[in-house]
Amino acid sequence: MNYLGIDVGGSRIKTGVVNDAGEIIWSGSIDIPADFPAFRQAIIDLYNAKKDEYDIRGVGISSCGGINPYTGLVTPGIAPRLQYLIGKNYYDLRRDIPVPIALEKDGNCAALGEKWTGSGVELHSYCALVLGSGLGGGVIYKDKVYEGAHFLAGDVGYAFPSFDAEKGFSGLCAPVQVEQHYTELTGKKKNIAQMYDTRAEDPIAARVCGDFFNHLANTIITMQYILDPQAFLLGGGITAWDQLIPLLQETIDRQAREHGLPATPVVKRCRHMNGANLIGAVYNLKMKENL
Repeated sequence: MNYLGIDVGGSRIKTGVVNDAGEIIWSGSIDIPADFPAFRQAIIDLYNAKKDEYDIRGVGISSCGGINPYTGLVTPGIAPRLQYLIGKNYYDLRRDIPVPIALEKDGNCAALGEKWTGSGVELHSYCALVLGSGLGGGVIYKDKVYEGAHFLAGDVGYAFPSFDAEKGFSGLCAPVQVEQHYTELTGKKKNIAQMYDTRAEDPIAARVCGDFFNHLANTIITMQYILDPQAFLLGGGITAWDQLIPLLQETIDRQAREHGLPATPVVKRCRHMNGANLIGAVYNLKMKENL
């Protein structure tokens, strides 16, 4: 059977058809619609366009922001371009889409996608961190998602490293925000990989890139001593950069040595990288609806 996966991110909506083996057999994307009616209609139109071609049996949705996976309600904390979703309900789509629909936050979907067919298959307790326009997260504990009292477990991006800090962990570690900071300082555009490659001749790139690795390493070390997972699985577009994981692990190892820590976090790349949320959204659907 096939299922429609939808990953609502801060800058784009990724879409895909996922089969029972956890494979994405079709993928696409949608620009962020201008308002909620257009957003709702875009998802309905997508379902109608794919339902017969792929015999769609359900829709799994991954979303950034504050999400109640049981009621479908969106609460504050969502990306700037999606503010119109606050107070709206994803399950309103059930009126026009006649197959099962299940919702989960993006960090949990990334974790679930890796648990189904990815880097988390042989792990029992781990954290997934999604590096994009924000810093989302999900926690797997004893092979199941740990949601937390407010459905925010793992979402360290909302927190601040200190009371008087100007930026939260998302502002310090989310690639989109780090790259925007570089543009504010220089008037130029470079992604983090380009900053790293030009660090010798561009001192601002060297500083911004170095800060990114140091802040992300410190964030992961902090989470290690709160949750003590077996590993951290990283997803998001930046994980396509092959040097990310080795450089980050090197930074973590150095910080752990300097502080004499008893355990050093292990970081791995999500096997599915950008597809982890889509696959996890469908896995969540299958589990909740017994499909």
